[in-house]
Amino acid sequence: MDYNIQVDMHSARFALEHANPTLIPVTVSCQTALRRVHLPQLARAGRLGQLIVRQAELYARTEHYEQLYGETCSGLPKDIINFLHDPLDCAITLGWNEGVEIETIPLKLEVRETWLYEIPDNDGFLMRMVRKIDGNAFNEYWCQILCR
Repeated sequence: MDYNIQVDMHSARFALEHANPTLIPVTVSCQTALRRVHLPQLARAGRLGQLIVRQAELYARTEHYEQLYGETCSGLPKDIINFLHDPLDCAITLGWNEGVEIETIPLKLEVRETWLYEIPDNDGFLMRMVRKIDGNAFNEYWCQILCR
């Protein structure tokens, strides 16, 4: 479930049908990670970096992603604090493309009960969907951009 779509599925449906979005499934954005190893460098990156560190430390204490995902998911770093869903979206929108594969697929949008579903359908709207990224490359890119 994508909170941003489901919180107002009627507006989301309108936007998806009338814009030219690039969809990034959670299965792709979950290949990114804000990592504990990045915090010292971010702390030296001015006020924004310091704010991100404070928020990351609080999130790590309350959400326990290192234990939930770092210790149980071999594809993720052990020191994961959070996923970088929104930063990845922004970076791809602005042209970051290292290891990025985008496919155009037809999708039909369908409301079932209180949920909006995107269903592959040859008669659907053509939408761009990110199929693959280099998560480690993105993690480093994101940290370098913030620390410049």
